[in-house]
Amino acid sequence: MHWPNPPSPSQAARASTPPVSRSLGIASAPLTHLQAPTRTVNTHIHAQPNPQPSSRRTSSRTPRRPSTRSSRRVSSRGTAGQDLCHAAASRGRPPAKLTPRTAANATPNNTLYRRRLRTAPAKAGDEPGWSTKTADTTYAQVRKRRDAVGSGLLALERLGRLKDRRVEAREPTPKEITQPGVPVWGSRLKAGARRGWGVGIWSTNREEWQVVDFACHAYGLVGVSLYETLGPDTAEYITNFTPLPVIFASSNHIQEVLRIAPKCPSLRVLISMDKISQAERDLFGQWASEVGVLLLDLAEFEEWGLSPGIYTPSGPNPGPEEAEIDKERIMTISYTSGTTGNPKGVVLTNYNMVSAAISNCYGAPSAAMKPGFKHFSFLPLAHIYERVIHFILLRANGIACFSTGDVTRLLEDAQIFKPNLFAGVPRVWNKIYAAIKLQMQAPGVKGALLRRAVDDKLRNWRETGSVTHPLWDRLVFNKIRGLVGGEVQSMVTGSAPISPEVLELLKIAFCCDFQEGYGLTETCASTTRCVPWDVGSIGTTGFVGPSFEVKLKDVTEMAYTHNDSPNPRGELLIRGPNVFKGYLNDPKNTEKALDADGWFYTGDVAEIDSAGRVKIIDRIKNVVKLSQGEYVALERVEGVYLLNPMFVSILVHADSLRDSLVAITVIDPVPGAAFVNKILGSSITPNETDKLEQALQDPKVKDALLGWFEGAAQGAKLNGYERIKGVHATVQPFDGSLLTPTMKIKRNVAADFFKKEIDELYEKAAAAKSKL
Repeated sequence: MHWPNPPSPSQAARASTPPVSRSLGIASAPLTHLQAPTRTVNTHIHAQPNPQPSSRRTSSRTPRRPSTRSSRRVSSRGTAGQDLCHAAASRGRPPAKLTPRTAANATPNNTLYRRRLRTAPAKAGDEPGWSTKTADTTYAQVRKRRDAVGSGLLALERLGRLKDRRVEAREPTPKEITQPGVPVWGSRLKAGARRGWGVGIWSTNREEWQVVDFACHAYGLVGVSLYETLGPDTAEYITNFTPLPVIFASSNHIQEVLRIAPKCPSLRVLISMDKISQAERDLFGQWASEVGVLLLDLAEFEEWGLSPGIYTPSGPNPGPEEAEIDKERIMTISYTSGTTGNPKGVVLTNYNMVSAAISNCYGAPSAAMKPGFKHFSFLPLAHIYERVIHFILLRANGIACFSTGDVTRLLEDAQIFKPNLFAGVPRVWNKIYAAIKLQMQAPGVKGALLRRAVDDKLRNWRETGSVTHPLWDRLVFNKIRGLVGGEVQSMVTGSAPISPEVLELLKIAFCCDFQEGYGLTETCASTTRCVPWDVGSIGTTGFVGPSFEVKLKDVTEMAYTHNDSPNPRGELLIRGPNVFKGYLNDPKNTEKALDADGWFYTGDVAEIDSAGRVKIIDRIKNVVKLSQGEYVALERVEGVYLLNPMFVSILVHADSLRDSLVAITVIDPVPGAAFVNKILGSSITPNETDKLEQALQDPKVKDALLGWFEGAAQGAKLNGYERIKGVHATVQPFDGSLLTPTMKIKRNVAADFFKKEIDELYEKAAAAKSKL
């Protein structure tokens, strides 16, 4: 791969040009839970002329010159998470890897994973059902499976099945080489073998996903996650670009992999996570042979990996963790789901991932760090935040409870697992919020009681920061907590903005800490997060986390500067041990994203208040110039309107040849039906989607929607040219081809898909304007 090089002339120029930025001290009170007991965080506004590159950030790259620029930055320096990582590095070794063997307080018989069991099909041809019974897998069982998979993968390399398909080119260390002729065991390789090649993982969240990933970590391979929802074109691109000689896939992806195999010369082995029946073996085996791919199922691969001559569980080196650990070795490549062009491969090292896990442990509720703490694994493991959570579970000896992957069973899964931690995204929380609001509108005593309970708890939360109430929790809110199992202690939202109204209501409804945070794949997920008792954090993404430094850079063309009142604003820059090393084989984009001093340019515009809270307010990308010469940041405008839980998705469209904006929006049927019924006096139910779709095209409803858009724009103080002049509403979700794996809209593709509707909206807007 092209590893990030010493600073190019353009990088050096960026580093030497003094960006106008400002640092704000972080209030110590809200951050006390993030600090090491013997360290402090600066609490005053401070200037730091000529800062040296952080001594805590170590790298194998060529040393860079100290920066000569004057900068001011928000910093959480000296926090415990960073101290632990750097203390290990200063002793000449990286932090220990978080694998089942090194998990804190773990014993072999402790449960690591929990899953629901399947039931027999109701009739021939049907899919198996889901039982309410669960099954557990212990740390010892996971470790055995990990070693079996890792041993088998190294044997494939030793036998010459994979050729040299390394992502990370390096020679094996002396500790990785045994005497010639000695069988492979643990992490040891036959002389001349190499590690560092990529292993693709393509499935929903499940135990086998993690077993394969752990095998990659422990045996020096590079795990490459593929989103379950990836299309064949993107899967083909990632397989070739990485490249991937081996892919582990669930049974529903076997045919897709075999179809792309002729166009993927690197692909040599396909391993099904599910058992392959004899009929499937007869069908797919011949197909795989024709395209030059070895097809196995995971059960037989694990058995082979533990067979004599392949793996020997005894000797002078009894386990893979004893092998030399290189903190700068690539642990994983996570492909970003770009809305335009091909995805970029984010290179994350051992140091990045371990630092992310450790730093996130600080500030976590004490109960979350106790053995047996249960996490509901619903977000895709291909998403970096979900993977970091799983590393934290290893650190805490927690349990990951795997969702069935069926969105319609989400609450059913939660009620069976009774999780303590539930991490989700706004579209999930908005649905729950809409359901609660619908109950609040119910007539009679039931609706009145719920409204009174919500009002009292919201007032108490805003006055005291407490999310519990001795009376209303027992009478009302324990039933709502029961929707997610009744034992939830912490909930997290991310990936997109969430309405403050939604966040506040869910905090008091579930009677628990409900945090919003901010992070990117390039920063190993969480960079900022809210603290439980901070009422002022609502509407922000909270404080800078341990091990990170952030600062703002003026964006003069968008009128964001450090002199803005009441708070400084600008592009958010991030630095720290969690920050990635570069994009795989993409020096051009790496150079754009990282400067010579290690600052990552996020492309997000932030505002930082006097307490140190970070609020994301805009996006530098997706800025369009209208025909009258005004610039519009489309994501910022969409963010304003998406705060209404009635909207599942919004595409705001701008045309450089026109002077206004139009929108395509997907309506949630529950609040959507209530909205339509109020306007038309109808009685459409959320399940009557055909009637609801028809009603949304009624001129009265369209006028009411435009009126709401105008009111929201005024409330957010949007300029006239940033306001929607035409809207097309539907209850039909955007087609999967219009979305990235993380549910972001592919603008160009969506604009082509809705070209007819967009043209009609512009025609109507022009006609309305001509009448004025």
